[in-house]
Amino acid sequence: MLTDDSPYFGDAKIQSLQKMRDRQASELADVAGAVIHARTFSSDNPDQLGWGRLRDVMETEGAVTLRGVDHSTIERAREEFADFHPTLHYWDIFKAESATIRDVCGPIAQRSLPDGISRLEGVHTSFATAKAVQRFLSEQGISPFSTDALCGHLFPARLVVLTFADGRIAAAGFSAMTHNSWSPFAGAAWVGLIGVAPELRGIGLGKQVDAICNLAAVEELGATATIEFVAPDNIPSRAMLESCGLRQMEGLSVVMISTSPERMTR
Repeated sequence: MLTDDSPYFGDAKIQSLQKMRDRQASELADVAGAVIHARTFSSDNPDQLGWGRLRDVMETEGAVTLRGVDHSTIERAREEFADFHPTLHYWDIFKAESATIRDVCGPIAQRSLPDGISRLEGVHTSFATAKAVQRFLSEQGISPFSTDALCGHLFPARLVVLTFADGRIAAAGFSAMTHNSWSPFAGAAWVGLIGVAPELRGIGLGKQVDAICNLAAVEELGATATIEFVAPDNIPSRAMLESCGLRQMEGLSVVMISTSPERMTR
């Protein structure tokens, strides 16, 4: 049962995953091949982490994610997890170096916000704000993280929140340093959880929030690059990322290997 003072949000399975990842955050910060994720157990080098550990997670949780892997690694995963008869859910990776983020996202982030919309200031996010963001993201079809993850208590992170004049959330986005020093993405920030209220879509606000999040990753978290994930058929989001200076990393994918045919998040 979800309570207002719980750091977790979603159905029982999602809450269980959030709780497990929160507990593992400090450990995975120094495990080769592991990603400090906030939902599914993830690896950016399964050979280094060990396929046995990934199979154990698959057995208990029903899903693992491989981040930044090539075709041969995906084929290896099909063999390793064949007994689970899984569904593979794919996202492409887009990346930009910090100089590009400053040059391209800087001017977009500095644009005036729509009338009646303002950004919550300050680097520290309150529990109440994080809870409101969880509800907002869920309404947009985005599976949120725990409040501790959103508030940056588990790893360096920034939560961007725009509000209407009456305090309701108008848009949100997130950037975080989820790759440890062993990772091929070491120094890069992951940007995601971009959501915009339905009545504000189509005016470029999602692009502006994305730019703000990318810029925050570089200027506030010290990221040397940023990465974002987008489904192959999500044409509007792909165009948005390209307009913010990010480009697809050809030959690399993010793959969630799951016993469920349903995507956990869009």
